[in-house]
Amino acid sequence: MTSPLAIGQAACVVVRYLRAVSALVAALTLVALGAGCGGGDEAAPDVPYEQVQSVFEEYSCIGCHPGVNSSLDLRAESSYDNLVGIEALLDPTLYRVVAGDPGKSLLYLKLGGDPVVADIPAIGTRMPPRADPIAEEDLATVRDWILGGAKGEDGETGGPEVTTPGSPPPPVGDAGLATEQKGTGTISGTVVNQRRKPLASALVTLLLQGAGLEGGEEHYRVAVTDASGRFSLAEAPSGRFLLKAYGPETIYVSRIVVLEPGENVEIQFGLPDRIVPNPKIANPTVTGLELAMNVRGSDLDGNYTLAVNPRAGLVYELHSPDNAPGRWSTTIPRELRGPWIFMAVDENCNISEFLTVGG
Repeated sequence: MTSPLAIGQAACVVVRYLRAVSALVAALTLVALGAGCGGGDEAAPDVPYEQVQSVFEEYSCIGCHPGVNSSLDLRAESSYDNLVGIEALLDPTLYRVVAGDPGKSLLYLKLGGDPVVADIPAIGTRMPPRADPIAEEDLATVRDWILGGAKGEDGETGGPEVTTPGSPPPPVGDAGLATEQKGTGTISGTVVNQRRKPLASALVTLLLQGAGLEGGEEHYRVAVTDASGRFSLAEAPSGRFLLKAYGPETIYVSRIVVLEPGENVEIQFGLPDRIVPNPKIANPTVTGLELAMNVRGSDLDGNYTLAVNPRAGLVYELHSPDNAPGRWSTTIPRELRGPWIFMAVDENCNISEFLTVGG
């Protein structure tokens, strides 16, 4: 949106200012309408559902849902029944759409409707991924449709009745980045699979963020779920950081977390099944201080090809020049007893199988 001409740059600044004012007005409008408690339908615009479906089609949402992530089908013949009143998978404490309440609707939040950190909502990666945010007017279409009762093509609100819509993710925008790997907080919770069954041996990792880290973030610590899908990460740091949940041959899920010193929080994850058989890993080895494995596939992600040591509660990132297929490796600062769990991820959040070395 920038121009090489000074006048174009000035115009761009004005446009950004006006958009910021517009966003503030929209936020104040949500408060005035009682968005947090579902009130104010009489003041909301009447948005036909076909306009919402057009947003899904314009941004190619239907290409990934269900083609890459089958837990949600946004094709025209299925989307409404997959959204309104349906419990979310990625955050099982929320619903995909709560009629009248955008702030508690996962769909709106994932589109960037709660832009708390560089347009990334607390529930994790903004949709569509690896692309610019959707236009403000399109986000407003989705918001106003939900405020107006999330009505279907027949003009009526359908779907299961939502009796306990839960709470929206807590605000995290002004919190400073965590700078230490450990602290006095505790994070616990559960991980379930696409069938909403407990997922044992899933990995929940803690990442710190900062300009000095490769890719802007780095994995440091890990917790592993038990047979009931529960995990606990003790000595969690204060400040803002990322949590990511991984399971073999699933799609990973992220959260932005903010902790006060000594605070305890509960986080729930749901991992969709992987549809695309990418990436693939083989021949993991632990040789002294070197961790390595073969990785093949497309769009490999240099920040998420990992070797995990559950005994030590530590996780290390493996790398390859230009993220190319081949032998990925890293050198760790000290030898650690096994077992080691190896995995790789692509830039569409697909996770490989898990391979274990040692015992």
